[in-house]
Amino acid sequence: MACLCQAGLLERLPDMLTDESILTPQAGPLVSVIIVSYNSQSWLEECLDSLAKQTYQPLEIILVDNHSNDNTVAWITANHPEIQVIQLSITVSLAQAINAGVEVARGTYFLILNPDLRLELNAVAELVQAALSEPNAAALAAKLKLYWTPGFLNGMGNLVGAFGFGWDIGLGYLDLGQFDGHRELPSACFAAALIPRSAWQIVGPLDPGFPLYYEDSEWCYRARLLGLKIYAAPKAVVNHAFGSRTPDKPAPGISTIRLHRVVYGRLRFANKLLSDPYRRQFTRRYRGEDFLRLLMAFVRLNSSQVSAIREGWKKFRQASDLPILRANLQRQRKIDDETLFEVQKAYPSPLIWRGSPVLTWDIIQSVYLPQIQVRKTIPLPEFPDSFLIQLPAVNKLQRWNEIRRFEGIPLLFHRLFRTIQRRLAQP
Repeated sequence: MACLCQAGLLERLPDMLTDESILTPQAGPLVSVIIVSYNSQSWLEECLDSLAKQTYQPLEIILVDNHSNDNTVAWITANHPEIQVIQLSITVSLAQAINAGVEVARGTYFLILNPDLRLELNAVAELVQAALSEPNAAALAAKLKLYWTPGFLNGMGNLVGAFGFGWDIGLGYLDLGQFDGHRELPSACFAAALIPRSAWQIVGPLDPGFPLYYEDSEWCYRARLLGLKIYAAPKAVVNHAFGSRTPDKPAPGISTIRLHRVVYGRLRFANKLLSDPYRRQFTRRYRGEDFLRLLMAFVRLNSSQVSAIREGWKKFRQASDLPILRANLQRQRKIDDETLFEVQKAYPSPLIWRGSPVLTWDIIQSVYLPQIQVRKTIPLPEFPDSFLIQLPAVNKLQRWNEIRRFEGIPLLFHRLFRTIQRRLAQP
């Protein structure tokens, strides 16, 4: 019942609720908010409204319109004349669009945001406070919650491994504060991240060679190679429409264009940042995974996926800028690859199924009950501080059999795959 209440599926009694703390206005260095929009007018109204209500000031808002074909620019001009609009004449990569916003920003900090989100009132203040307390920070990652199910996490930072397409840390997990104690992150998700200008000047701009996906991870891992850190700001809460989805829109399978981009993106990531033997190991595992994906596409007669994978590898082989970028970065690096990936070994695989969080009895017992019994950050009034329960011992085979019985074979295989994926992702 505590899990259902925390997820927002049950209401607590009024006398169990605690009073919210009073938020006071805060002032500090100028924060430049950079939002890249592409046909995003429907999302911008709530995003901009949440920015206007922030307790932190001053803010300057820069909207980079990536050659939209909706009414975004006209709407912004009419309703928000205080916002600086950069209207691009052609659609460019997300990295290039963000760079365009940073070039005109005047702030001490750059707050990079997606348009499909809503910030809690003190989100910017908490991000700035975290930055002030971490002088070695390259980026501060907000705690992203799922827009339509805010009891669950979209993630707090992300990571890239030697298998799979990477994932958001904590994706699909009920927020019991279990990730709040993780100070250092592998990478910040640029759906909502604060970057000090001084760090941007050291690390450099985002790599425009990433068409979409991996540009934020590459920048953050690059920053860490250069001796900076990525930190979590768990008190900065932002509700994010994961994949710009609405409740009536089912989670789509991976599209052809996205498959092409992630196949190429992760290869560019590994072959730009990593030294041997990590570079060879990552490339070899990606090749094996993509070969299996090709076989499955052949069996399903899915010629578009076959083309997407082949084109991703072809683009990687033709990336003539990679050797120079790689050589320059390797000369500057200050940590080795083992140190680079050590920080992400503690983070679990996602608890997501077809785009939605999973909450089953097995997960409550095996994942959330231990967190309830050692809770430190989120009060759970259903249980006293002395709460302790001992469950009967269940071996792994019994547990997987119960998952099969009560959750179904598809979810069993999905969870098995996630377990295998996490192990293979460890370099």
